[in-house]
Amino acid sequence: MGIKASKNSELGTGEEIWSKRLFKNTYTRGGKSIRLGGWCVKIQYQSRRHTFSLGQVDKESAAIEAKAIYETILQEGWDVAFQKERQKTAYSKTDKRYWRERLILRRYRFPALEEPENVYTVRIEHAGKDYFFPLGTADLDEASRCASDIYCCLVKHGWEHTIREFPRELIVAFEWCANPIMWTYTTVHTLVGRISNIATDRRASGKNTRKVLIVESDAGLRNALAWCINRQPEFMAIHCESPENFAEFAMLHDPALILLNRSLAERMGIAFSGGLTSLSTGSLALTYSVSVDGDHMFVSTPGGAEAYMLKRVDPERVLDPILESGLFPAALSIDCLAPVKKFFRSLLQPQKGEAAARLSPRENEVLMLLSKGRADKEIAEAMGISVWTVHGHVKRIFERLGVRTRTEAVVRYLEK
Repeated sequence: MGIKASKNSELGTGEEIWSKRLFKNTYTRGGKSIRLGGWCVKIQYQSRRHTFSLGQVDKESAAIEAKAIYETILQEGWDVAFQKERQKTAYSKTDKRYWRERLILRRYRFPALEEPENVYTVRIEHAGKDYFFPLGTADLDEASRCASDIYCCLVKHGWEHTIREFPRELIVAFEWCANPIMWTYTTVHTLVGRISNIATDRRASGKNTRKVLIVESDAGLRNALAWCINRQPEFMAIHCESPENFAEFAMLHDPALILLNRSLAERMGIAFSGGLTSLSTGSLALTYSVSVDGDHMFVSTPGGAEAYMLKRVDPERVLDPILESGLFPAALSIDCLAPVKKFFRSLLQPQKGEAAARLSPRENEVLMLLSKGRADKEIAEAMGISVWTVHGHVKRIFERLGVRTRTEAVVRYLEK
């Protein structure tokens, strides 16, 4: 029996519904039905019907996979579902062996978790969304099992539940100035579940402690930012989970600085010029944007600026640009950006260990051409080498700079 979707159908609400509609993978030979092993499901939607093979997995896992296929059809259409079926490996996504081949050694540690070096992370995509999930272990089998657990949770309960249960790796970019673009960025892991209380470790104390109000609706990200702020000397984070509570919290706590997710700014009715802003309340306000990886962050930078300066900073030092002068600037001063400008000017000076110093002359030349948007074929022609040699240079650039994408490599190059 196939599964037919209708307007009032409860399909997709639980894997138990799908479990009842699975059938064994068989074929007929000489009038006899031969079992191949594994499970199949027939799905009908919008006058189309197709039978999907779910692989050699247990029935519960097969039901999860069937539900995932159905949700792909609803969210992205039949063509995407067929494409994913053609790309399917020997293992189902519910099988830890599927994820074993897709694990990535994490490049940037989040010190709040005090984990060892070289632990694994994995990128999981479902229903048109994807995130990196840190797996907290350097053991390949354990990391594979954890990745499978996250995927099964995602299919069973959806994104909203999953991001409350499992930490994600995110890039947070702090937007200090709009023209020229002056951003710092750092990698954090959302603090959720059993590790959510890490952010309550407040180091700052005393009458000179400055409060930083964090306006963020995502609890895991809010906890991670609070940990970052609380590690800066003489600063203490205050949580504000809803834009509707902003005015009340600002009046109650009188923060020296307000950190605000850019996507919430309009809801709060605060006009930002794209950089550090002095509010009439006497506080400084700074927006930040959140990205899945370096590519997304780079795309999110606004166009048309005279220059772009992006600098990776440690999570414990996210406020360094405003502390460059040694004093926190007065909110209503004529130029509250003075310490920020000083911080970024220092980036233009030659620094020991900068990206270029780690690369050979030929690798620097490749990276320079990449920064100009040249394709591999164009780089090969310009340097008089083969495209395969370009690929080899790019691979070594990734290894030496500790990056995952070309955009991240270019950003590191532009930081010099």
